[in-house]
Amino acid sequence: MTPAQASSSLDLPRRIRHTDPDTSGLVCGPCPHHVRAARRWAMQATRTTPGAAHPLLVSLAELHVNALKHTASGLSGGRVRIEIQRRPRLFLLRVTDDGPKPGAQATVPVAPAAFDAGEKELVLAEGGYGLALVDALALYWDFSGNAGGPLTVRAAFDRSGRTRLPI
Repeated sequence: MTPAQASSSLDLPRRIRHTDPDTSGLVCGPCPHHVRAARRWAMQATRTTPGAAHPLLVSLAELHVNALKHTASGLSGGRVRIEIQRRPRLFLLRVTDDGPKPGAQATVPVAPAAFDAGEKELVLAEGGYGLALVDALALYWDFSGNAGGPLTVRAAFDRSGRTRLPI
């Protein structure tokens, strides 16, 4: 880590100022303990009860960990940008990473879950529960970004805490 990277990571996590009072943002560094700080920040940013915020908080943590684990955001000097927008009936969550690790091939998010017509249980592929949880908890999710560049995963949550799939 260069001295400039070390000093710039000392000011993280850092809130992002928005002109819209219903949008809150946070920039975190590559440290795993920033995931916990992001969850605490998000609880305050949602301005709701813990039960109503729970699906968003779990999804935020899973997306944040995925960014640290699978992208350049987890490397020295890496960043994860998180934004929450409060709408009348929805919370909109955006988690943006730093793109692929140097020398690594760009990947796209895919929920590692599928329902088998003969089974009542969720079948999870190897690799974790992250996107499967987001898929179950969010009303909708998708992603955007350019090949080899930063990727943003977006998810919408019911402000009442209702989830898309019963869990």
